[in-house]
Amino acid sequence: MTIRVMIVDDHEIFRQGVRSVLEDEEDITVVSEAGNARDARDLARSSAPDVITVDIRLGATDGIELVRKLKSVDNPPACVILSTYEDREYLVGALAAQADAYLLKSNSYETLADAIRTVHRNGRTLSEELISTMMEEYSRFADQQVRQDSGLNPKDVEMLRILAEGGRTSDIADQLHMTEVTVKRRIQDVCMKLHANNRVQAVAEAIRRGLI
Repeated sequence: MTIRVMIVDDHEIFRQGVRSVLEDEEDITVVSEAGNARDARDLARSSAPDVITVDIRLGATDGIELVRKLKSVDNPPACVILSTYEDREYLVGALAAQADAYLLKSNSYETLADAIRTVHRNGRTLSEELISTMMEEYSRFADQQVRQDSGLNPKDVEMLRILAEGGRTSDIADQLHMTEVTVKRRIQDVCMKLHANNRVQAVAEAIRRGLI
């Protein structure tokens, strides 16, 4: 089965280069091109591509917003973001918009062709250079989820960290700008949330859960 592809990029020379290379692939055909988001939405309806490659920067409407709109219809096409940016914000934003792949423009055309095949099979992929960024984001999200599940807020976690380092009530009060009375009350609350009988048990449980 031939994969129908649409190319969206505001640089005509780049579009021509991508088209030229992709059309050398026996299983891929380029059915349309667009230089802006409005034309892309119209052509997505009329040319019915299976996969759309989208430049992350498209003038007034960025590629992430375009992907979000393309994905809001019934039976949406697979979307491959092409970007010169390795920033975490762009990557997370693209994946949140349901992009199926995020590739750097510095990647080879072979990598792009393989990504198109992958997303056409309902897979997802991203540039190797971005794997560490994605893992860091996943780790950050996992830490947030653990804290939410425990019922602790960031200040609770910081109190536990100070206790784990041998800090006393007065140390917590000084570092977190609270009264010692407030610190003692909050430590009691933390112990209850962690089902601990005392500070030592609370710290041990926080370590076990990976909170500190």
